[in-house]
Amino acid sequence: MVTIIAAWAGLAAGWLAVGEQHRLYQQSHYRSSPAAGRKRLFLRGFGALATGAAWGLAFRPDHYDAGPAALTAGFAFVLVVLAATDFDRKIIPNRLSYPAIVAAAVFSWAWPDRSVGAIWGGAGFAVAVSAGVFALGLLVGTVLRVKDTPFGLGDVKLIILMGLLCGWPAVMTALLFGAIAAGVPSFALLLAGRPRTVFSYGPYLAAGGVVVLLFPGSFV
Repeated sequence: MVTIIAAWAGLAAGWLAVGEQHRLYQQSHYRSSPAAGRKRLFLRGFGALATGAAWGLAFRPDHYDAGPAALTAGFAFVLVVLAATDFDRKIIPNRLSYPAIVAAAVFSWAWPDRSVGAIWGGAGFAVAVSAGVFALGLLVGTVLRVKDTPFGLGDVKLIILMGLLCGWPAVMTALLFGAIAAGVPSFALLLAGRPRTVFSYGPYLAAGGVVVLLFPGSFV
């Protein structure tokens, strides 16, 4: 029963939050012109379905007790909204990512299956990986001669957040899942003859983080 209630609550939360996500942007012209039409419907549908599924799984009977389950649901919700903003504007907004990073650090003690040391080990690994990914993004952008780069500072913040949530060594699996998921649109663009098209990597990275958060016993 709790699982069903959580899933329905997640559907509502995801639908409502993504509908208001334009308020997270620092750019005034983005805040004043939220997504509309089919794009808005797609984003809200994505937010509702992803959050509903995540909350239902977070509160499943064989998962955590109420406290860690609520943490899992909350951070999964954050990752879904960050994915939606990246789909929308190719932006990981500071107004959500920075508080989420602070909260993940503050609650590093609260996970029953990973230690504070493992959490901070994951964070250190994430910092190293994100620095390499950002440099790679600049290099690829230069090679492809495009203004937008495949990996930006928003992706750096997202990877650090994932490190603080998943810990070591599970963050490696989360990033691997994200890379595999991002390979699907990359391959599709290649087949379509559009190899220079830059798309948002954030949603795929976030998906990897959500999977590891919801099934930590398989990766910790």
